[in-house]
Amino acid sequence: MFKMFYPAGMAGSSYDIEYEELYKKGYRGLIYDIDNTLVEHNADCNEAASKLFARLTGTGYKICLLSNNKEPRVRRFYDGLIRSGVDVTNIFYIFDAKKPSRKNYRRAMKLMGTDSKNTIFIGDQLFTDVYGANRTGIRSFLVRPINKREEIQIVLKRHLERMVLHFYKQDRWEKLKESNLVLIGFMGSGKSTVGRALAKKWSFTFVDTDSLIEEIEGTSISKIFETKGEEYFRECETETVKKLVKKYKRHIISVGGGTPLRAENRKLLKNAGFVIYLKASPETIIERLKNDTTRPLLQREDKEAAVRELLEKREPVYQEAAHIRVNTDNKTIDEIVNEIELSV
Repeated sequence: MFKMFYPAGMAGSSYDIEYEELYKKGYRGLIYDIDNTLVEHNADCNEAASKLFARLTGTGYKICLLSNNKEPRVRRFYDGLIRSGVDVTNIFYIFDAKKPSRKNYRRAMKLMGTDSKNTIFIGDQLFTDVYGANRTGIRSFLVRPINKREEIQIVLKRHLERMVLHFYKQDRWEKLKESNLVLIGFMGSGKSTVGRALAKKWSFTFVDTDSLIEEIEGTSISKIFETKGEEYFRECETETVKKLVKKYKRHIISVGGGTPLRAENRKLLKNAGFVIYLKASPETIIERLKNDTTRPLLQREDKEAAVRELLEKREPVYQEAAHIRVNTDNKTIDEIVNEIELSV
């Protein structure tokens, strides 16, 4: 009954979506609601929205604003983009859209020269934004409203939305609880800390592949590198991941930073469960690991250079290996856990 209102995906904010990854998958058109999706209700275009749109058009996207508001409000936001210096050649707008009617979703795609297969809709309301996109066959993202203070008619809808989202999350949970969640990322990205927090909250079992290898080998990772070499350790990683795929369900699995480097491992990890790349900036990682002496690959005089060099090489691999990416910079553990729960 409620599935017609289910979004294809959820995100904490319009600004958190991995647009570049979606572009690589072939998406070319983005349709946005404005109020509480890009800015607070009735607010002007701000710096964040301008930077986002400049980045997206620079990537190659075409964009259409699709709002149920009257033209003056929509035009004011659009003019704000122009004043901020954004090239609006490939940005369009439609006012009084009468969402969830399909007519103007189709019109938006016609303006952009896209179709339902390569267009994404981003909005903050289920019964207008998402439902209209679903009816039109467009992939939809539901984002959290920016401002919780809303008009009374919207507040009433939010109560119904919560009921629908309860069943939506319940359906997703039923699928997830028969699988695993796999955390990948560079050393110091927070995999173990976040993994333990998720396992506790979900009543899953937490497992760390480095710890398993140390247990099997009867010695530390650094000692394995020292006595048997990196290639031997990488073989241990692959054998450990194979065991995880065969044996584990309802586990949060944290893997070593180098585990996804092998193509075989990347395939195994995706077979093991839903893979999340916990991304941290070089500055964050350097700060977290500045006093760490247990990482064999960082035992160089210039630790900062080692981090930047390795991270640059591994970033594309992590992106390929993961279903989604979650940034961990300047976020609490609770915030990261909440973002993961929205995304899986």
